[in-house]
Amino acid sequence: MKKALITIVLIFILGVHSFAQESKVAFGYGIEMNMNSEYGVGGGAILSFDVNLLQQFAAGINVTMSGDSYDNGVLETAIIGRYYFSSFHKGFFLQGDFGLSIIALRDEKTFYKFLIGAHGGYRLPFGEFFYVEPHVRVGSPFAFGIGVVAGFRR
Repeated sequence: MKKALITIVLIFILGVHSFAQESKVAFGYGIEMNMNSEYGVGGGAILSFDVNLLQQFAAGINVTMSGDSYDNGVLETAIIGRYYFSSFHKGFFLQGDFGLSIIALRDEKTFYKFLIGAHGGYRLPFGEFFYVEPHVRVGSPFAFGIGVVAGFRR
């Protein structure tokens, strides 16, 4: 699981570097509380990367790594499609997620499940290059999540 997380982080870093010349890329880090645990709410970290396609649409990748106090862990990788209600990629948005969840339980069992979900949130820009994005999400297999992402956009 650690090798998979390191690989994903390296792909994000290379992706941000390769698109850094464009003026339509966002990259963020965040925290989240979600229902990825069979015993209750767990905490997690988020990596987010998206590219603006049109005035109100964006597509990208989200990766969430979460766990609980019982040594259960979940790695979620999802392709995202996002619609902004206002133009220029800020304000309220709806997002669809589709991907794969890798669930590693403390008794060394690992499960692979399809991930499907919906996000709702608000992108609040700070200046030209930074943003904060509170969000809520629902779907399967995580049930729900609430968190915040902060990042930069170019």
